[in-house]
Amino acid sequence: MFTQNRLLRVEFFAKGNVLIASDIKGRIHKFDLELNLLQSSPALSYNRPINSLCLSDKYVFTKDRWGAIGKWDIETLAPLDFYDETYICDQDKLFEDEEPSPSPNRGIVCLNGRLYTNNGYAQIVVLDIESFEVLDIFDSPSKTFLDCICVGNPEIHALSDVEGSLFIGNLETKEFPVHVRVDTATVHGVVYDKRHDRFWTTQDGGLGDYQLVRTGVTTVEKDGSNLKEFPISHEDNEFIQFDSECKTLYAGSFSGNLFVFDNENKEFELKRIIGPLDFQISHAVVVSDNQIYALLQTGELIHLNEKGQEVNRINYINKCAWTFEPHPEDDSLVYVGTDEGVCLLRYDSGLYGTVHIEQIDKHVHGLGIVKDIKPLPDGSYVGIARKGIVFKADKTGTILWYRQILGIPRSIALDIEFSKCMISSDNGTISELNTENGDLIDTINVDGPSYACAYAIDGRRVVTSTKNQLVYVFPSDSHDPLGTIKFTRRLKRLNRGRNGELFVTGANGFIELDIDNFCEKKHFEEGLITGKENGVAFNGFVYVGGYGYQLATYQYIDEELVDLEENLLDFVKGFTARVPNNGNPILLVGGRGGYINVYRLHDGIPQKVREFYIR
Repeated sequence: MFTQNRLLRVEFFAKGNVLIASDIKGRIHKFDLELNLLQSSPALSYNRPINSLCLSDKYVFTKDRWGAIGKWDIETLAPLDFYDETYICDQDKLFEDEEPSPSPNRGIVCLNGRLYTNNGYAQIVVLDIESFEVLDIFDSPSKTFLDCICVGNPEIHALSDVEGSLFIGNLETKEFPVHVRVDTATVHGVVYDKRHDRFWTTQDGGLGDYQLVRTGVTTVEKDGSNLKEFPISHEDNEFIQFDSECKTLYAGSFSGNLFVFDNENKEFELKRIIGPLDFQISHAVVVSDNQIYALLQTGELIHLNEKGQEVNRINYINKCAWTFEPHPEDDSLVYVGTDEGVCLLRYDSGLYGTVHIEQIDKHVHGLGIVKDIKPLPDGSYVGIARKGIVFKADKTGTILWYRQILGIPRSIALDIEFSKCMISSDNGTISELNTENGDLIDTINVDGPSYACAYAIDGRRVVTSTKNQLVYVFPSDSHDPLGTIKFTRRLKRLNRGRNGELFVTGANGFIELDIDNFCEKKHFEEGLITGKENGVAFNGFVYVGGYGYQLATYQYIDEELVDLEENLLDFVKGFTARVPNNGNPILLVGGRGGYINVYRLHDGIPQKVREFYIR
């Protein structure tokens, strides 16, 4: 069974013994437990990603990323009623000219005949489930968006937000006297433990010495006391659920693993680990020990048995464009890392102001997802695959050498002479290889997972570490750092610009580094929400995108935001730009789903010309 749009959330409807899932285009779908598609809702004018999903006996309730709240018939999936995001708010408490903010938050729940959720202004909206009339709108205890609302205890409720806070109190009285910091980033999941009368939560960032190095689950008493952590990953943990008796707890991670805890006793007891699966777990449903449905961020929904064996799956044909790398001597030729391997694109000016773009080749290596590549002048390229492989292929895609490394490789960089490549990995090892034969030249170890690396023009080696969120600058021939640049949040990519500039991308934004004085030089972040993934500096402007489905345009000289597109198809991953022989400059922006938006740049502002898809 195939789905055409990436699934975002999944819930189990026990009365109908079916799964209900939402997708990136504002639709919902119904599957039986064998993962046969039974029904899909029609397409609506509200066609934006649905991250918030909950069920009652008769209805499906949704909230999209802009804050539009919807009601659907659970038997037929027919749309019934929708509130636009703009006006479902307490306007007396808004700033002048304030507009809804897009957010992937998931906070929504049914309780005693009422629906509670965030609106687009981070207020809490209360709706009658039957009439769908607004009953109340009140201030959230959080200053930001809620990502989970837990009502497993009918009297004492727990709300978590995107900044690591847990608020314990009661939705109906609107009082939350207990505030606990359980994380330094988004707390995606909270569940009530009726066996031990406490709450469990997930973590994205971790606390103290563990911050951005080891993340996991926490337990906390109802009064906010006795906070305990158990690390299970170094990445986001997106899912948490008990069995019906709270004997077993399941937690899912971006590591691709599902962690199963024995909760008979109060102390943490990790019983088994299922995985790693093909990619990151973004959500899941546990119907029974033998019916585990894991939703991957790629959009695939997989039925696993208690041993972690795959029983069945819904295949989403994922064609993510992970990165765009122009040939070093011909910038009209672009190498694209994909889920299958590498695609080669050619783009240039077309007739009447259009843009010509075509896929001229496709290399499938059998190594799985190729997240980063770097081409050499002869048309060959080095790349990294998620399975832990670094490889080199010639211009036809034939593999010339490959090497297994420790951990999952996160980025690869080339020096300016194309003789050395450097690979960062999530186990904190930086490997430097000879590009000719793959021989190991050097190894550097940093304190935490390293997501990005780059060579400076003069050969200095620049690498990130999530331990203390540092960028290290090493000489070309020594392990003694010349200096570090400190950040506050996770760093994801390092890019060398056309003139040798170095840019780091992460939750803090798209930032130009001064590696001589070990400080920030330029900072581009305004208008962007959630994770920032990548960007490019080009012709006096900077273009940045990420997990907010956004494309932001800034003036380089003063860092001013001059344009913001907010409804891209899916997550943004790759950027490249060039000046063709005739016509305005061209910008390519692509990402999850295999889309490539093709823009002409008019005074630096992107004007979309085409939407191309990799094959």
